Amino acid sequence: MKRYRWKLLEPDEQHVVRLSEAINVSFPVARALCNRGITTFEQARSFFRPSLSQLASPFLLQDMERAVNRVMLALDKREKIMLYGDYDVDGTTGTALLCLFLREQGGDVTYYINDRFTEGYGLSSEGISFAERSGVSLVITVDCGIRAEEAIARCGKSGIDVIVCDHHEPHELPPAFAILNPKVSGCSYPFRDLCGCAVAFRLVQAVAEHLGSPEESWRKYLDLVAVATAADMVTLEGENRVLVREGLQRLRSARRESLSTMFSVMGVEAGALGMYHIAFGLAPRINAAGRMHSAQIAVKWLLASSETEARQAAEELERINQLRREVDAAMFQKADRMVEGHFASYCSSIVLYDESWHLGVLGIVASRMLEKYSLPTVIMGSMNGMIKGSVRSVEGLNIYEVLQECSDLLVQFGGHNQAAGITLRPEQLSAFRKKFDGICSEMLPAEERQKELLVDSPLKLEEITPKFMNVLEQFTPYGYGNREPLFISSGLVLAGRPRLLKEKHVKFSVKDLAGRLFDVIGFDRPDIYQVLSASPGKPFSLVYSLEKRVWNSREQWQIRLRDFAVDTPA
Repeated sequence: MKRYRWKLLEPDEQHVVRLSEAINVSFPVARALCNRGITTFEQARSFFRPSLSQLASPFLLQDMERAVNRVMLALDKREKIMLYGDYDVDGTTGTALLCLFLREQGGDVTYYINDRFTEGYGLSSEGISFAERSGVSLVITVDCGIRAEEAIARCGKSGIDVIVCDHHEPHELPPAFAILNPKVSGCSYPFRDLCGCAVAFRLVQAVAEHLGSPEESWRKYLDLVAVATAADMVTLEGENRVLVREGLQRLRSARRESLSTMFSVMGVEAGALGMYHIAFGLAPRINAAGRMHSAQIAVKWLLASSETEARQAAEELERINQLRREVDAAMFQKADRMVEGHFASYCSSIVLYDESWHLGVLGIVASRMLEKYSLPTVIMGSMNGMIKGSVRSVEGLNIYEVLQECSDLLVQFGGHNQAAGITLRPEQLSAFRKKFDGICSEMLPAEERQKELLVDSPLKLEEITPKFMNVLEQFTPYGYGNREPLFISSGLVLAGRPRLLKEKHVKFSVKDLAGRLFDVIGFDRPDIYQVLSASPGKPFSLVYSLEKRVWNSREQWQIRLRDFAVDTPA
């Protein structure tokens, strides 16, 4: 019944009391803030009121001044500029952002996005050949390039300068004209976790400042930065929190034709847009292009200037995404059937391979398996005699470090602490599976393998007031690095009868002492429906988050159930 380990966080109560008094919030809210390292008035103000003034100067990025001067030269001399983007949301949005901005400055700009299946990740031979044939003299990468030593060296021999805009962990630095990456050793930029699109955005901002352009010339691209940041599994702390908050405001005004049209296709009102719609609506549709066909379609859509052009591209992305969903559902079912046999030998990870699996949806299936089993997961398919895989990790386990330990068995790997991609030879599969599982076992103790729910505070239903909800809403946007606050309430009793929706979702109500009813929704929890139906009078405890819903112009608060347990007698 109880699916997760519940860990009630216990911040210093003196800090809680002081913060509660300083900013005039309830103790549960103050506890949630202290659990995020926010203990003073100034820290709370910065958290609740993120603004662009909190961003560091883009010129603190190492090589930024050099990059700006090179871009200005290219613009002044009407050189041909090629943007080289990755095929995911981060790469395509960043490519579109730079393309729109540089064309607005009069630049002669084209772009190139790899074919995931024939070229793979990074700067390919085909891409460099395209630049050479096209007479390009400046290449700007987006979300790739930091480990493209050979390709960038080839560019240099062909008289092509390369500016790298990337955020992946560097090894040996490539011989680029300029490298913009906050993770480069010696870089004085104070925030390491920008996504690739955000790095490209900082280049745009720096060029705009150099030109003396008004702030709107770069602010208008914050919508694209928000989409990329939300989709790329980077931490939503610090500057990323600022970028997403500001970008969401622009998204909700639906000023960009491409995004406005897509919201219409999705059936979402722009004004009600939230992180959920980006992560589970917009991002999958953008990614579907590169996963199933060509990411060029996504960039073409983002660059659309007319409603007709934008709608045609949006509808094509919708069709491709539907195909992606069908393929990913079939793959997940097969992977799920394979798990039981896999666990007979390996219990600290999931490493599955099928040569028929579609490479474009490996990452999606890996994420779904991770969600179900809460174990580091590798899902792999075959391409050109090699094995390609997507890796996803549980919170608290840096998967990049695990892959570094396995590097002797890999042809190539790269990524972040939560997500990565790998390439290996078929003959190394067995050894990799064994070593990967062993390292995960060492770094992830058995007692930590059951997914943990971090509970911020006990909460009485009576404490859920309009003011409480208004303050809680200011914790958004939620995502990796800024989880949604969770609360626990005990001694609750069912009010009325529970309902089972679509044979799998439970919905029921509970009352506070004043008789106010609160709806509770628990997704994929038919087990709770069965317990409540069998023992409707037994008191129980809930771990949950809270969400505000608007129905018929009225605000309602709903309890989003995360876990359930029947109370045991004292």
